[in-house]
Amino acid sequence: AARGEAEAERARNEADKARKAQEDHVAISALGEGLSHLAAGDLTFRIEAAFAAETRQLKEDFNDTAGQLQEAMATIVRAIEGMREGTGEISQAADDLSRRTEQQAASLEETAAALDEITATVHKTAEGAHQASEVTAAARLGAERSGAVVGEAVAAMAQIERSSQEIGQIIGVIDEIAFQTNLLALNAGVEAARAGEAGRGFAVVASEVRALAQRSAEAAKEIKALISTSSQQVGQGVELVGQTGTALEKIVAQVGEITGLVSEIAASAREQSTGLGEVNTAVNQMDQVTQQNAAMVEESTAASHSLAQEAEELARLVSRFRLGAAVQQAPASRKGEETPAGKSTPVAALRTVAASGGAGQAAALLAQTSDEGWEEF
Repeated sequence: AARGEAEAERARNEADKARKAQEDHVAISALGEGLSHLAAGDLTFRIEAAFAAETRQLKEDFNDTAGQLQEAMATIVRAIEGMREGTGEISQAADDLSRRTEQQAASLEETAAALDEITATVHKTAEGAHQASEVTAAARLGAERSGAVVGEAVAAMAQIERSSQEIGQIIGVIDEIAFQTNLLALNAGVEAARAGEAGRGFAVVASEVRALAQRSAEAAKEIKALISTSSQQVGQGVELVGQTGTALEKIVAQVGEITGLVSEIAASAREQSTGLGEVNTAVNQMDQVTQQNAAMVEESTAASHSLAQEAEELARLVSRFRLGAAVQQAPASRKGEETPAGKSTPVAALRTVAASGGAGQAAALLAQTSDEGWEEF
């Protein structure tokens, strides 16, 4: 009896070993098949075979792991699609921004060149106005000196007029003396005629003296007439010189006004030259900043194209996995997170900046895109 019980116990043990071996074989075969599917990239495979209680946890862990891998890879695929779309928009916006930045840089170069020419012209104008101010100041001094000379000429003409009057008075005395001499000669002739033959020689002398007195009187009249004419001409000259002095005074006043205006023009030209110099400096700085922005935009464009190539490479690597319908299933909460109301994405902001030609803002937005935009994936 004891031997029979031992045989029965041994048979039961053998049966348990066989059953356990069969269960292990089923688990190992199912896990091997599942791992083969995973190695082949099939993330949709799930173990359906019945496992023993001891190995059921392995089945559940494998299926959970495969599900998590499938969901993770599906998320990666959706992220890659978003990366493709985002990098395409970034590349287009960066290209537009690069083109607009180049146009802006060219316009600024032309503006800087034009401002250089304008600055040089205004500087020359300021120098010319300064020289004109000096010339008008010299002309004013010359006119003032001419006015003084005219005043001296008026005084000299007045002195000549007084001298002419004195000469006229002297000529009048000479005329009076000639008249008296003529009377004396006439009386001497009468007395010589009374003396007869004895006074004949004296009569000749008296006749010569009378003739000389008449010629002296005639010469005195001619000189008096000339002096009268000279006095009239001197008077006219004094009047003309006086008018010239008045005109010179007006000219001096007008030249003074012109000097003031030219000085104001020179000061304004200097201020314009200084202002244009500052504007020119600012434009040159803007040109340098724009050139730097253009270089940054080119780097950003190259980075966006490189990112697009990397996204394509990642898509190629992920394409070897079979994901089934999990790719099309996107969580509703994620859709709501992608484009919240009232919030623009970095790509959309970059496109807006590219349309306005702001190269510096675009570079900052590209950096923000790398920090914020890809977090959505």
